[in-house]
Parts: sequence; structure tokens; C-alpha cells
Amino acid sequence: MKLSIRSFILTTLLLSLFYSRSFGNDRPNVLLIITDEHNFRTLGCYRDQMPRWQGEMWGEDAVVPTPHIDRIADEGVICTRAYATSPVCSPCRAAMITGRYPHATGVPANDLVLDRSIPTLADRLNAAGYRTSFIGKWHLGGTGKPEWAPKVDGGFEHKQFMFNRGHWKKFVIEDGIPEVGARKNGKPTYDVDGADETTFSTDFLTDRALEFITDENENKPFLTVISYPDPHGPNTVRPPYDHRFDSLRFKPPRTYDTGLPPPLWLGDPNAAHPPFRGSLMSSYFGMVQCIDDNIGRILDRLKETNQLDNTLIVLTSDHGDLCFEHDRHNKGNPYEGSARVPMIFRLPDRIAAKQVYEQPVGTVDLTPTIMGLLNLAENPDDHGRNLASKISAPAPDASSESEVTFLRNAGQRPQWVAAIDSRYKLIVSVNDDPWLFDAVDDPDELLNFYRRPGTEGVAERLAHALKQYGEDFDDPYFENKKISESLDSILKQ
Repeated sequence: MKLSIRSFILTTLLLSLFYSRSFGNDRPNVLLIITDEHNFRTLGCYRDQMPRWQGEMWGEDAVVPTPHIDRIADEGVICTRAYATSPVCSPCRAAMITGRYPHATGVPANDLVLDRSIPTLADRLNAAGYRTSFIGKWHLGGTGKPEWAPKVDGGFEHKQFMFNRGHWKKFVIEDGIPEVGARKNGKPTYDVDGADETTFSTDFLTDRALEFITDENENKPFLTVISYPDPHGPNTVRPPYDHRFDSLRFKPPRTYDTGLPPPLWLGDPNAAHPPFRGSLMSSYFGMVQCIDDNIGRILDRLKETNQLDNTLIVLTSDHGDLCFEHDRHNKGNPYEGSARVPMIFRLPDRIAAKQVYEQPVGTVDLTPTIMGLLNLAENPDDHGRNLASKISAPAPDASSESEVTFLRNAGQRPQWVAAIDSRYKLIVSVNDDPWLFDAVDDPDELLNFYRRPGTEGVAERLAHALKQYGEDFDDPYFENKKISESLDSILKQ
């Protein structure tokens, strides 16, 4: 049974009155922090979960300190196998904010318009009595650029500082209206243009979030999404972060320039092998540390206003950045650096500290899980899973089979689909044989383990899960002859 937004909101209003009693009148706030194109290895809390040779991918001691994000992880739960449901901006954000797979949101590719018949996280929390705001990059309203306060806004009540798309570096307020502060020939540009601690995008957006979450005229809980446009390219950042990491001895990743033939599902061979530049990594690290320092400002303000421990803090990203791994920049493919994202939750009354959740999570699971952590009504039409009970105090269960999450390429045409469990990743594409990656024996993802001894039954199990996913959620990619034949071939082994 499908619910309209109106029906869902009425249901949520009634059920939330019941569920919220478990928190009394002091319902948790929600702070959702979204970074853009963020490689998980740049965060200390993720490096701590892996061997040093995996964590320090760009050279020994070539790391960026991230103490504030690490603190959130230490005081909550870190998901070590979290993935962008489609590792490109718009489709992943659509899945994230609706709990539906991208093909069902109207946004299977970048620059499309979110289907507003689907209740978003904002719609759900508006109905539950929250005041909702979105600050930063939205990228679900079509082609508008930057388009402040976009027409298609996902139901967020406060959207003055929401902009549709772009990776701007400098913002100002003119006559009470936000504007891109760097211009050339009258048009906004991505130049840093002398941006400082009040006008650089990360700092500017943080200031706006601080104003909203500490508004003393409001007595309702808040949902604030702060969506930073960094560390997405261009790899530029304001002083002093722009040269802070220049002294590090950056080296190409081990997977750079291996001479191995790339998988055919990787896409355009002309995009391969950009010349390695340590200066780009230095700037990337600078963007990450600027974000971390600003998150520290938010944590301090929440503590000062006695809201810290009554705020569900969630940090994630819309996709990764390969940062020269596998001879590539950016995203769009199922390699770890592209598809794996940070995902961290903190809410002391509900989530035990120092927890590690090792089962796969998709960004499509984010909205259902947030609702679950708030003890608010679920939407029966959600595609994503409510993992609240599992991440609250995760414990290994040797008797249970690994969970599975699903990925697909962005766009209107199928190129590849993938299924990921706690160890393996199966990739089925329209132009290549099946690939099976083993995160234990080959975390660099250089070898194809499909049909290798020791993996008997793995590809079959994941192929079955993929086929079931396609049927359950009407994914049109599975109507493609090559995808379906490849799955059938695996299942016949």
C-alpha cells in the first residue's frame, strides 16, 4: 500500500504523539552533516579501523587530523561498510533524503527534479513537530545554479541558505540575501577570491547553522541539514588551510599506474591516469580539516546551549573521491574510494559509545534509520532499512548471514549494478564479465575473485540478492538483457 504525503503526514502526526512519549517532552534534535565527494580514509576514525598501509594511502604519515569528527565516532557508532546507493551527487542525495532507491525518486542522474509525491525526511519531521532547515548544497531541484531557496526544496521550512548546486568557495550576504561572493564578468565563479573565516563557504554555512540551532525564540526540536560543498573539487581552500599540508610527502596510491588492465565496467578510458599531484592532495586535506574545525565549532555551541547530548548527530557524504586510486579522480564507479562513504551516528541516550557496525549500510537506509532512532513512525513504502536497533548497540552474531546493500550506476541507462555484504562486492555490468572483490584478501580491489577457489557460493548468493532487489523495487536496470543474462549465468553455476 502506497501512502500519499498527506496521508503519511496524518499518520505520522498520530503515531509520533505515541512514540515521542519515550523521550518525554525533550525530543532529540537532529543534525545531519553531509560532505561532498569525501574519501573516507581522510578521517582518523576510519583509519583507526584498518591497517596502517590501508589508512595511509597517499604515503606514510600523509594524514589529516580530524579530531572533532573522530569524537563523534568515538562517542557513538561508526559504520565501516557504508556506501553511496548511487555514487554520484543527485541520485545519492535523493535516496538519502527519501529512503527510496534513486530510480524511484525521479532523480536517477544529476540535475533532475525530486519527485515531491514522496515524503522526505523534512516532511516527516515537520509532521512530528520539528522546525526544519537545510543549509548548503541541495542538488535535487533541477538545473538551477546556484538558485538560492530553490523552488523544489524537499519540504524544508527554512531554506534561505539552501542553494541548488555548485561548488562555490565564497559567500556573502547582500541586503539580507545570500550571494556567491566571487564573480568574474558579473557571473559567479568557484574562485576563493580572498575568502576568509566568515566568507569561505564552509565557515559561512557553519555560521548560518549555528544561528538556526541556537535560536532562543524557538521551543521546538530542530532538524538541521548542513550540506558542505567541499571537499569536492576544485581542490582549493582558504588560508591557512591552503598550504598547511604542503610539507607532507605525498605519494601515488598503490593502485596508481599498476599496468593492470582496468575492468570494462570502469567506463571511459580517456578519464584514466591523471598525473599525480601532491599539491592537489594537500588542498584536499586542507578542505577536510576546515570542515572538521567547523564541526568542532558546532559541537562547542551545542554543548554551550546544553543541546549536545540531546541531538542526534549524523555525518555522511554523497559519494567518495578516488584521489588517484585506480588512476582516477572523483566518483561514479563501485570502487571503494568512489562508493564507500563515512557514516557516523551519535545520540548518547540511544546509541552506545565506541561502537563499530561492520555490516553494509546504504545511504538509502539513512532516513528510515533516523526515524527509527527518534522512535517515530516508519513509512511502509520505504526501500531503505531501519537499522536503528542494529546500530544502537551492535554485536557480532556468528549465526546470522551477512546483510546486503545494493548500488547502481547513476543515469538513465544501465552500466553496472552491485551487491555488497560484510566482505564481498559483486559487480554485474553490461559490458564485462562478473567481478567479485574480496575486502579481506584484496582490499585494494586489484583482483577479480569470481570463480576463484575459496569463494564457492559467494557470487551466487549475492547474485540472488541482486535479482531479488530488482524484482522487489522494480529497478528498470534489471530489464536489460545483458544484466539479466549475467545474473542467470552466475546462478546456474
